Amino acid sequence: MFTCKEMLNMTGLEKMRLVAGEGGLDRVISWVHVIELMEVVDWVEGGEIIFITGITIKDNKEALLKLVKDIDKKGLSGLVINVGPYIKETPEEVKELANILNFPIFELPFEVKLIGITHIICREIFSSKIKQESMNSFMNELIFGKAVINNKTTAKAEKYGYSTEKDYYAVVVDIDNFSEYLQKNNIEEENKIVEIEQQVLGIVDTVMKKYNEKYMHMTQNDNFYLMMEVDRKFSNRKLINEIAIGINNEVSKNINHLTVSIGIGEKAGTLNEFENAALEAKNAVEISKKLYGKNAIGDCRELGIFKLLFAIENENIMLKLYNEKLGKLKSYEKNFGNELLKSLKVFISENRNIGHAAEKLFIHRNTMKYRINKIEEILNCDLKDNKTIFDIRLCLYIGKFLGLN
Repeated sequence: MFTCKEMLNMTGLEKMRLVAGEGGLDRVISWVHVIELMEVVDWVEGGEIIFITGITIKDNKEALLKLVKDIDKKGLSGLVINVGPYIKETPEEVKELANILNFPIFELPFEVKLIGITHIICREIFSSKIKQESMNSFMNELIFGKAVINNKTTAKAEKYGYSTEKDYYAVVVDIDNFSEYLQKNNIEEENKIVEIEQQVLGIVDTVMKKYNEKYMHMTQNDNFYLMMEVDRKFSNRKLINEIAIGINNEVSKNINHLTVSIGIGEKAGTLNEFENAALEAKNAVEISKKLYGKNAIGDCRELGIFKLLFAIENENIMLKLYNEKLGKLKSYEKNFGNELLKSLKVFISENRNIGHAAEKLFIHRNTMKYRINKIEEILNCDLKDNKTIFDIRLCLYIGKFLGLN
């Protein structure tokens, strides 16, 4: 993954300078084109950075404004203007537009040979892709391939940034309903799908850099597995959650109608523990999506009994238990409203204290008493009995997990 920000800091590109669109420097560059045609959008796919000398645009400010609008809409990464005889400098109106769009515009002196610059950038793109694919393959083997951990494996991991002196938190970033999103937006080409995945990964990388966090990562389908480095002496779980919220917010803000859900797993102290930590994170994101829907964040340490329910492969077993204990109440509520089930939840959460439950529901104490008696009548049970309460509490959890309540 190679971004505009990294391009700006490369050796050999010292004469290139950013003139607008600083907010978009984390855009990922997929390729380079030198194009002078105004119909450039017909020739690009998205993710590229475009170089122009201005030989066809010249001092036509409106044409340059249209070009910036078009290539930003197409999802390109940036524009490099070879300033000189045709375009002496980037017009202020174009800079203002680029700043609004967070679309990077760079200037390069005309005497600089574009062929040399584009070769430097293309080599870095290739290098970045090879490194990413290599890390992806290694992490896949480590987490899913039952890799044998030995000195050779550790040495290879260290090439990707692993340190035996650090701990690593597993985090899984899952694109919500990705297939549905692609279908809704008529996206079928593989390169377009990869481009969106790279954009999400670019946002993840931006947030991680904001917090100065080092991480190893891999991509599997529409999931991104991250192993985030933390200091062994300190508990950083609060920071991990803060980073997860940042990733959620940035994806929603920067990619229209796309969201991600995130699962936080356990801490791994060695490479041997990566697999279990990643599995915990994956389960956490799946459980959280089931409980809260899209754009969810789940910490495996806070999911409690839902981890147990998630491990039950046959949901019919849970459904049968739910119907045995609460089915009659659900049937009653279809005809008479849903205040009883809600009252039962609050009654149990308030440790069966009628007064506290009534306050929580903003109803009179006698109304609460009536509802409890009615529930006992419908379910033919005694809510003073601890075993009954245990069964009902479990079924309420099942109801939440299966979306029945």
